[in-house]
Amino acid sequence: MTDQQLEVLLTERCKNLDLTKTAFESLEHILKDNENDKNFLEGLKKNEIKKIFDRFEYQIERRYGGSIIKTRVGLYIEDTDHIWLDNLIPIGYYELDTDFNGLVLNDWFVINKEENI
Repeated sequence: MTDQQLEVLLTERCKNLDLTKTAFESLEHILKDNENDKNFLEGLKKNEIKKIFDRFEYQIERRYGGSIIKTRVGLYIEDTDHIWLDNLIPIGYYELDTDFNGLVLNDWFVINKEENI
């Protein structure tokens, strides 16, 4: 199997499991559940944050637990100074961990705004 064939196979698996949709829906639930907490987004407004699919990541033969697929959604705000790539300042991410059958195992919501602003 070539590198390209493996990449296509892994990508198709993620698409068939609809992991991107699942990640975005889970992220929206987190944002909605915390919309009354003014500190949750560290002073940012929900409509200021751009949510963009960043990547799939396969982790196999992990020391603890089984193999997983990580689906990452990057959280960004607009870069009005036009310094950052695509004029987007990274402020955090949402990451969904699933097994190879799409069963949700864990998730992570991280805001690290002060690092980049």
